[in-house]
Amino acid sequence: MIKIDNRKKEFMNNRRIKRKKQEISQKKTEFERQRTHEEVEQIKIDLINFAQTSWGKQWIQSNLKIGRPFRMQRGIEYVRDKRRLDNFSIIPGQIFATVQGTAPTPYRVKIRFETILEEEWKIILKKLTNKTINIIELLEGSLPEEIITIFNKSKCSLFPDASKGLNATCSCPDKAIPCKHIAAVILYLARVIDFNPFLLLELRGKPKSEIFTDLSLAQPSKSRKNIEKTLLNNKIEFKFNIPKISIQELSKMQKKLGEDDFNIDFKLKKPGKIIETLENLGVPQNIENKAFEIVLRAIYQKITSEIYLMSSELTK
Repeated sequence: MIKIDNRKKEFMNNRRIKRKKQEISQKKTEFERQRTHEEVEQIKIDLINFAQTSWGKQWIQSNLKIGRPFRMQRGIEYVRDKRRLDNFSIIPGQIFATVQGTAPTPYRVKIRFETILEEEWKIILKKLTNKTINIIELLEGSLPEEIITIFNKSKCSLFPDASKGLNATCSCPDKAIPCKHIAAVILYLARVIDFNPFLLLELRGKPKSEIFTDLSLAQPSKSRKNIEKTLLNNKIEFKFNIPKISIQELSKMQKKLGEDDFNIDFKLKKPGKIIETLENLGVPQNIENKAFEIVLRAIYQKITSEIYLMSSELTK
């Protein structure tokens, strides 16, 4: 009877110990999961912040949808070492680059993306014809949110969604996607489009030259006149940070200095329709797009008009 009771007690103790171990193991697993989750989220933040602009960050974020932040993280060191990436090129639907790894010969990386169909491009370009100022911003190295919205509303995002995987290849032994070389190319492009967002449009199917040709053809003469009116109206403000000094102030300065009157002699000519500066210099030869010429002339017209008004006020 005593032996049976001892066995029963031993069985119950073992059961308690086993249960405690399971509870401890479960708590440890939950802690590790939470810790891993926090680590992953921090890696994602660090990767996204690798870009300097909002559109560069959106590019990285869209590629992070592949769901492999640890592998993407391995590419950062490669990007920071400028000697590792070479032969970087973009054509519609594809990125190509060579990445120097541990082997003597650089690895060849190709990443393919779906391009926007021509019919969809026509709809997008039609909407872009009314966004002349945004196109100018794009030329100056900025990607306005309005342009991103146009693509999104047309259900053709500028930023490819990698949630279904990446169509990428690398000549390195690591066949997992992304390997660190593919990750390096993706991160490197983020830094490139920070300064040249037009490359995003090229990757999605339209190089800059084609976009301007299509925009020019899409704009009838009435639309071009509307561009001029838009730029010349007060809807768009050009701010000039020019120091002003009136003739009265000049006279006071002259009296204080005990000098003779300042000999100031100039004539103010009201600007006409012909812009003499552009007629003399001409439009840059490498710019064939008529829309750009219209915008350039409108800007010159606005500047000369503002200068004339400011000069007239100073002579009063």
